[in-house]
Order: sequence, then C-alpha cells, then structure tokens
Amino acid sequence: MQKFINDHKNYLLFAVIVIGLGILIGILYYQFLDENSKNNIVLTITNYNNFKFNNVLKDLIIMSLLLVSSFFIIGIPLSIFYLFYESFSLGFLLNTFFATFKIKGIIYFLLYFISNKLIVLLLMIFFIKKIINISRYIIGYLIYRRDSTIKDKIMINFKKCLYSILIIFIINIILFFISPYINNKLAFLLK
Repeated sequence: MQKFINDHKNYLLFAVIVIGLGILIGILYYQFLDENSKNNIVLTITNYNNFKFNNVLKDLIIMSLLLVSSFFIIGIPLSIFYLFYESFSLGFLLNTFFATFKIKGIIYFLLYFISNKLIVLLLMIFFIKKIINISRYIIGYLIYRRDSTIKDKIMINFKKCLYSILIIFIINIILFFISPYINNKLAFLLK
C-alpha cells in the first residue's frame, strides 16, 4: 500500500481533490434546495425505518461501462465524473443526516460510511487509476503501433480492473446481507 501511495502521489492528490470538491458541492447543493424539497427529504428519512443499501448491480454495471469506455478513451472523463458523483452523493447524504438528526446524524453517517462505503471507495480509486492507464496506453498504442509492451500494459491493467470489479462485487454482496443488521443496531441514533 505504501508503495502504491509513493508511486501515485499526483494521482492520489488529484483523487482527493475530486472527492473533496464532490463532498463540498454535495453539502452546498442540499443548502440551496427549496424548503419543500428539504422537508420532503427529512420526512422520508424520519419515516423510513429500514435502511438497506444495495449497490451490487449499480457498481457492477457502472464499473463494466467504465472499463469498456476506457478502450475508447472517454473512460478518463467518465471515471473522474463518477468519482465526483459518488463523493457528491456522500456530501449530500452527510448534510441530509445532519439537517435531520444533528450530531447523531453525523455519527450515523460516519459509521455508515466506514461500514458500507470506505473500502469500496478506496478500491474504486484504484480501479479508476487503472482505467486512466488503459486509456493512456490506448493513445500510446495508436501513436506507436509497433510497441508490443504497450499491449502487455493494457492487458495487465485490464486484468487488474477485472479483479477490482470482482472484489467490489463480492464486498457488495456481503454488505447486502450484513448492512441491514449493522443499520438496525445503529437505528437508535436516528430517533
């Protein structure tokens, strides 16, 4: 892990900036909603008693589409936008829980984030790095057609992307079954 961080400092800084901006804009977006929308969101959250999160199909479909799009070079902006979108959603959710439940809402959100999103988000950052690599190598292959090492690098990154998809798929299946239990144990924070 330390080697990955040292080798990819610039990318990780860029990813942190994208995530930070997404969270900030998600928080601000909630603030700019009209009062009726805010009241509807608060009413929905306070009346909803079974928070069950299912990202199995969503992550599988989106990651597969990003992987395919990386071979057409549009994978770079799409994957960066997806990272921004995920962090935007987290910021919006954070502000929603804070507005509805105050400090208990923040505690619930942090525990939800750690148990349901953190590992997947870290793997997604790794996955997006490999998507960017594939797109870069595709550009290199179009320019330097005779370089066989570029093909090998594309295949290595493609395989790592497939492993990432498989790992995130397995994690999401596990979370599908254990997250209701965890969320029920934390439900006292939302009262």
